[in-house]
Amino acid sequence: TVIDRMPEPGGLLMYAIPEYRIPKDKVREVVRAIADMGVVFKPNVHVGEDVQLEDIIAQYDSVFLDTGAWKRNIIGIDGEELTQFGLEFLVEVKSWMRDKSGSDVVVVGGGNVAVDVAVTASRLEDANVKHLGGWGPAQVLREGGKVTGMRFKKCTRLRDETGRFAPEYDENDTVDVKCDAIFLAVGQQIDLSYLDERLAID
Repeated sequence: TVIDRMPEPGGLLMYAIPEYRIPKDKVREVVRAIADMGVVFKPNVHVGEDVQLEDIIAQYDSVFLDTGAWKRNIIGIDGEELTQFGLEFLVEVKSWMRDKSGSDVVVVGGGNVAVDVAVTASRLEDANVKHLGGWGPAQVLREGGKVTGMRFKKCTRLRDETGRFAPEYDENDTVDVKCDAIFLAVGQQIDLSYLDERLAID
């Protein structure tokens, strides 16, 4: 049994996978094949609300938790509250398009989600993606509570002597990019809020 809190396979959202990366019909085929093997999907069930984890553990011989990383990272830049979570954009593309007021988008990040957000936004806005490498987010520029741009600071070092990711910046070397929407795609965290505090996770 797969208890899943995301929309039902075949729905519009389908795990925030952009159409250009994996066509929706292919995802449906894989899900149907897995279901035909005897796996029972229970979508839109919230563990901790609709069902308790302790009850699931008592019902099955073994339980595997694989809920993914859907929680937003907070990077602590000035004006971050005016930015949007890139992963949520991929899930809620249609509602974002309905409510948006502009068309100039900045995507902060360098991983798969950032690329997916940039490509998806560019296709929606009919514009080109411009890559700005070697810069880190410094500040959200705004006026009257609305985003007007993003200030970046020059990255002078990406890793420390041991190879650990530890970027350093020149705070005096900055560049401003005009935009009316900013998506942060700088990684996600695992949300374990649905777990009972009494349960130990190995």
